[in-house]
This record gives sequence, C-alpha cells and structure tokens, in this order.
Amino acid sequence: MLGIGDTEPEPLLFEIKAHRQAPSVFASYFELVFALKAKRFEEAARLWRRIAAAAGNTPTLKVAPLSAAALGEDAARFVRLLNAGENGAIYGPPDPVQWPAFTDGVTEAFSLLNEMDTALAAEIRALVVLVLGSAPLTSELSFGGVTSLTLWGAVTLNSEVHRTPIQILDGLVHEAAHTLLFGYAADERLVRNPDSDRFASPLRPDPRPMDGVFHATFVCARLYLLYRRLLERRPASLRAFDLASIEKKMAELASRFEDGARLIADRASLTPLGEKILRSTVDYMSHDAAA
Repeated sequence: MLGIGDTEPEPLLFEIKAHRQAPSVFASYFELVFALKAKRFEEAARLWRRIAAAAGNTPTLKVAPLSAAALGEDAARFVRLLNAGENGAIYGPPDPVQWPAFTDGVTEAFSLLNEMDTALAAEIRALVVLVLGSAPLTSELSFGGVTSLTLWGAVTLNSEVHRTPIQILDGLVHEAAHTLLFGYAADERLVRNPDSDRFASPLRPDPRPMDGVFHATFVCARLYLLYRRLLERRPASLRAFDLASIEKKMAELASRFEDGARLIADRASLTPLGEKILRSTVDYMSHDAAA
C-alpha cells in the first residue's frame, strides 16, 4: 500500500528502541498516523522514510528557536502539533533580539542545576534533547511553556517570560516533569477518569481532565524539590538570592500540591501506575513537611 519495501520495519524498530530519538522522529510518527487515518498514503510513505533516515542518529541537547531557519520542515510540523489542542494558533517564533539572552540563560540554568542537584540535572538532560524557544503569535495570547507527547524529548518555553536563569530553570523542571510522566505512561494510563470530566487544577485557571490534574500536582512537587535544593545549596553562581521569595514560592507549591493530591484522592480513579507515582510523591512531600 505504501510502497516502502526498501525499509524493513523490524530493524528500524530495533534502532529506535536502542537509544534516544530526536523529537522530530516522534513528530513524524504521529503525523504518519494522522496521514494513514486520512488515507494520505504518499505522505505517510514519505514520513516513514524520514523516520528511517533519522532513527540511527542519537541526539544531543540542543537549544533552537521555533523557526524554519533553525528547524527546516520540522518547524511547521512542530507548530501544527503544538497548536493541535488549542483554540487557534498560539505558538510562533521568538523575538530574534531576545534570542541570544535566552540561549545564554539556558546554559546558566543547567550550570545552576548541576551545582544544586547533579541527579536532577542528569535526569533532565536524559529526558530533554531539545529546548525550543517560542513566543505567542500576538500580544493578546500568552503561555509559559508546553510539552507534548507528539514531540517527546522537546520542551517549549516562552522566551518572553523566561528571561532569567531561575525562570528558565523553573520552566525546564516544570516541562521535564510532564515529559517524565509521558514516559511512565507510555503503556498504562495514570488515571481511568474520562477526559470529558473536568476538575479544578492546581496550576491552571480553567478546569482540566483528571490526567491534567495529576500532571499539575506532580509538577508542583518537582518544582518544590527544585526550590528546596536552591534553598539548601544557594549556588555561588546565582548573583542574587532572595530567601523570602524562595520560601514563599515553596509554600505556594506545597499548598497547590496538597489541593491537587486531595482532589486526586477524592475524585480520581487511579491505575496501579498512577497509585505508585502519587504515593511516592506524597511520601516525599509529607517527609519534607515533617522534617
């Protein structure tokens, strides 16, 4: 049907499983599925060959603007997939004037994280292979960051609101937490609640599916860990350290986590995977509060 006899699936699948893959491989795969569903077989065959050509490469951490000049044809694909769940297009290229400061900030953010928590730094480097800088398409739109399973391994940060190394580090830890949960839930959902049911979220003003509440609650705990490490280590490379603001941030995150965990306990139908992850996260937050 697709005329792709020149690319055998078994060796390709082995190659994909053997090492990390670039977000473009995941993006191409999802668009291939969409093309097959729409019976656009020529497009699906082209995407299959594109995956085959890229699967042998092991990506290293890269920072890039969400633009065609930096990403080629992947830029349009990434934009389509990022905007797919929105009411209209939101994500566009960043301001070129701000871009050098953003890339320097990402470098500083990872240096800070290495000083504070080498294990967390290594985990994020393992999860994230592409940091995309983006900005809203118009001044009426806004976002902080976004992570999508369809671009697994990429995190997109709004370069207009992530200006300092701490702001960028907050965004990286936030979005990497989503990436981690996507990886955990590759074969099993976190909750059984239907996505049509909506609940208050610890991090969003609009009601979210229970899966989104679970993600947000987990993110609160990961960000709490980040600021706990910042409070404990007070890295020398941080030019200014506002103790009061860090403590206030931690208190807000702990409160939001408690709200989310309480809602999950009351209303969620957790899978065994979801129960395991939530239990370990609650144990961490409870132990820290008691310390």
